[in-house]
Amino acid sequence: MTQLHWSAAARLLDRDMPHEYMAEMTAIASAKNHIVVPGTQSVLIFRLGTEWFSLPTHIFQEVAEGRKVHSLPHRGGGILRGLVNVGGELLLCVALDTLLGMETSPEANDLRRQTTNDQLLVCNRKGDKVAFFVSEVHGLHRFHPRDLRGVPSTVAKAAATYTVGLLHWNGSTVGCLDDELLFYALNKGFA
Repeated sequence: MTQLHWSAAARLLDRDMPHEYMAEMTAIASAKNHIVVPGTQSVLIFRLGTEWFSLPTHIFQEVAEGRKVHSLPHRGGGILRGLVNVGGELLLCVALDTLLGMETSPEANDLRRQTTNDQLLVCNRKGDKVAFFVSEVHGLHRFHPRDLRGVPSTVAKAAATYTVGLLHWNGSTVGCLDDELLFYALNKGFA
């Protein structure tokens, strides 16, 4: 480097800091740190009808707006609702509420057909891709497994089968679902 370059570099480094930069860096340095506690788990919390559930975050690929479900011939009812197109890929769309044994009234079914506010959750668990509609998506939540409560016998039998525990969140109870058991049942139900 020549003397000219050295002096230009020295002038650049010796100049006064802009006031906005100092304020921005002070805000960053004084911000509250979010420390992840070892052993915590991350889940996506969503609502089916009036019930809140969660599944591990790592199985979710996408949250999409409602899509048209294309029915499959000779496959009425059951847990398979049909096919949905997500980004040009046809995915199996399942009725998670049916698998969980949630009872829906005819009025609720009519309301569901009329509203298009349902969101589509796309899951990819070890290459098994499925999609299902939910009424609402809250978002991500971290908890420690010791915060899970046992599932009481009053919970519907089908839902209890797939629930590993209950989590208290925002004044509600969230059923934490076992993704391995859930996908096993889905794959078995497709056969």
